[in-house]
Amino acid sequence: MLNSFLIRWQALSGNTRGVWLVMLAMLCWAGMSAVNKQLGGAGLSAEQLVFLRANVVLAMLLPLVLRSRGRLVLTRNPKLHLVRGFFIASSAFCAAWAVTRLPLAETNAYLMTVSLFMLPLGVLFLSERAHWLRWAGVGVGFLGVLVMVQPGTAGLQPAVLVALLCALFEAGLGVALKKLGSVEPITTIIWWSYLTNWLVFGLMSDFALPTLPVAAWGLLPILGLCTLGVFICYIHAYRAGDASAVEAGSFSLLLFSPLLGYFCFGEVPQEAFWLGSGLLVAGIALVIIEPKGRAA
Repeated sequence: MLNSFLIRWQALSGNTRGVWLVMLAMLCWAGMSAVNKQLGGAGLSAEQLVFLRANVVLAMLLPLVLRSRGRLVLTRNPKLHLVRGFFIASSAFCAAWAVTRLPLAETNAYLMTVSLFMLPLGVLFLSERAHWLRWAGVGVGFLGVLVMVQPGTAGLQPAVLVALLCALFEAGLGVALKKLGSVEPITTIIWWSYLTNWLVFGLMSDFALPTLPVAAWGLLPILGLCTLGVFICYIHAYRAGDASAVEAGSFSLLLFSPLLGYFCFGEVPQEAFWLGSGLLVAGIALVIIEPKGRAA
């Protein structure tokens, strides 16, 4: 059964496999955001949230690193890790800050604008060729975002601007990930990314771990596994296909986050959210479909 699944999986185009992997990453991202929101409700600041997550991830990887005597984290691209570390630290802070001030589904709706940045960045910096269907799909997806956020109906909150800034950093991170992911092991990428987070936000937090309620300790393994899941799926997705194409799978976050928002926080999105989600799904379908001979 497993062999049959693997054969069918490999038969898919690279971009299609990448989209599915990004959708799985988005499920992990929704879980990670829900935990951050829960911990934020317990009084943790954004910098404390990022520092705590870095500690959890590094602690989960440390046995593997020690067993390999450090070989798993040896890098040949320290400069690129620094660039990538900047993007991930900035993105992580913005995401944690926004999700503690906006509903879960709404926060992730603004984050979906990353695809708008990713498409031109992929063309400019990764030498990718974007078929017109991809541009059309991203356009339809962006229309869905506009329907959900309903611009102009209320004043623009600072948290909204921070969420959009997070999307910009995520797009820059995607470009660096595409360049780095093809030459570095996954463990190396994750280790240096979160060591950067640990150093930056450790300095901001005086390297003091926040005090958590006893009931919140059970959330830490979920936080670590979801964080690792996002990275592993994203890295394999970018290796499988074009960054501008596979990023369309991130629209699925708008399907996962309202479910978690409802079950975990009692948040009920408005009708505009569901209409926008339908447009996002249509955008994903347009990006996946490629003319014969152009599949990656």
